[in-house]
Amino acid sequence: MSDLDFDQWARYTGPANWYSLVYPGDWVKDEKEGILQLSPPEGDATLTISCHWKSALPHTSTISGMEVDFDQLFVKHRNVQKRTPLAIEHESTGYSGEAVIQKKQNWWQSLVSRIPCLPRSWHYWNLWLIRERSIQMVVTYFYDPGINEELFETVQRILHSIQISLDPAHPPDLFAQEVLSLAQRKFPLISSQLLPGFRLKFGDAEMNLINFYRAYLNSRTEFEKNITTALATILQINEWGTDQTEPEFDQIRDRVMPILLSRDSWQNHFPNFVGESWIANLAILYVVDESNAYWYIHEKLLQKWSIDREELHQIALENLDRYFEYHEIELICMSREDGPDMIIQSKPDAYNASQILSRGFYQQARKFLGSEFLAGVPNRDFLLALSLSKTQIIDKIQHNIASDYLNMDHPLTDQLLVVTADGVSEYCGVS
Repeated sequence: MSDLDFDQWARYTGPANWYSLVYPGDWVKDEKEGILQLSPPEGDATLTISCHWKSALPHTSTISGMEVDFDQLFVKHRNVQKRTPLAIEHESTGYSGEAVIQKKQNWWQSLVSRIPCLPRSWHYWNLWLIRERSIQMVVTYFYDPGINEELFETVQRILHSIQISLDPAHPPDLFAQEVLSLAQRKFPLISSQLLPGFRLKFGDAEMNLINFYRAYLNSRTEFEKNITTALATILQINEWGTDQTEPEFDQIRDRVMPILLSRDSWQNHFPNFVGESWIANLAILYVVDESNAYWYIHEKLLQKWSIDREELHQIALENLDRYFEYHEIELICMSREDGPDMIIQSKPDAYNASQILSRGFYQQARKFLGSEFLAGVPNRDFLLALSLSKTQIIDKIQHNIASDYLNMDHPLTDQLLVVTADGVSEYCGVS
């Protein structure tokens, strides 16, 4: 395989950024529950890769922990041989053999159950264990023995491209323990305990840790600051009286802001707050902006204020435009010889994605991108706008937006949007 072919391979980064690899761009990639499956276009082989915190496979009682108990992994097995370790910087061991596959009963059996439907009961396989400190990877390769050697060489190149993080982020369960320890250390007088569903009970409040974990994966140096600020804000809000939780409308009118949320998040976590379903699995909700946080507007407050949702929406949009004028959030134009073709914000902001609702943003962006352009809002703090004329990079941008949606905190949507003078709609591809 030429260097040019290798340069055209796609890059994949595993869950929690624990590892990365490259694979041929024409191979089929499927990812489910943290397990990566790669198959050649012909579909006559399957490479399955998973990554775990310490050993998770059934293994024999050896000191190294790099020996697999094949009696638990397969219904039957034969001709098992130990193979030469991979020529990579991480510890590895390899095996090959034949086996009868059963339907998965444990999660690790899914590594050997997702294989091509071959006519025989015995299947040919290779298995590699790769380890770096607390991280262990499990790689299985099932194949038809009649396939050519070039395919196995491609698999070898994929495996030799693997790079495991030397300083891996902690998995969710250890992260939750770190949050609990931090809460108990910083606020010893407040009762704290972990709850099912990746949540922390802090005093009388409950805090979902999902967005904090995503933020931790992207910027681990901010972990203590982010958690401490959130806990302090919870304490502050818990001390509020009725005047602050149910204020008169005139007191907060200038701080009402629109904010985007995924529709599922709204329906599952904020069903009693003012909102409306929008496009691309999004919902528009309304918050009152505070100095270090914001709080959602409850349905009962509309009754107290004697205003309807349409009036609240218009007030929120006016405040959104004033907010960005006051804070002087700059737009960065990514330019080419024939002019700008992409716009992003200069820095993260909780209301960045909400600008897709703003008429002021549209008028500003159209000066550079034309009267119709694409926009991506993978998470709350990010907005990208792209000229529709740049068809050659739209697929790549779509891929990046989908990747950011899976990895960023406060995820919104993995879909691209079309912004015109008439409003915003979902992007359905080039016609």
